[in-house]
Amino acid sequence: MARLRFTVEQRFADLDLLGHVNNVAYVTYLQEVRLKLLSRLLGERLLTMNHVVVRNEIDYLLPLSLRPEPLPVDTWIERIGRSSYVIGCEVIDPEGRVAAKATTVLVHLGSDGSAAPIPDEVRALLAEALEEPVA
Repeated sequence: MARLRFTVEQRFADLDLLGHVNNVAYVTYLQEVRLKLLSRLLGERLLTMNHVVVRNEIDYLLPLSLRPEPLPVDTWIERIGRSSYVIGCEVIDPEGRVAAKATTVLVHLGSDGSAAPIPDEVRALLAEALEEPVA
């Protein structure tokens, strides 16, 4: 499966005073796409899985402005560790160029709230969207 493409709706509130998508709006886009990806991969397991975002990293490459069509975002699993996994995303502009690249690190938590190993069944489902790094 590897990369999946989802879309997000832009809102007028996403814009800054110059009419560009504000940097904070990208975090909302990433959250929406992350939930779509994990819902697709994990299904009902997502409702009982206890994980938290511990890092978001975004490289803003091109400015975006408001558009009526949904914004395409490609997403995939970059890495699966013992208790954490990394989701990669690329936000695509109307010309098909990458406007932003992002990674989000999530940590699986045990019942005591500390980092715990990702269950094997969840690991296998996440691996369906694992993208091999380009050498």
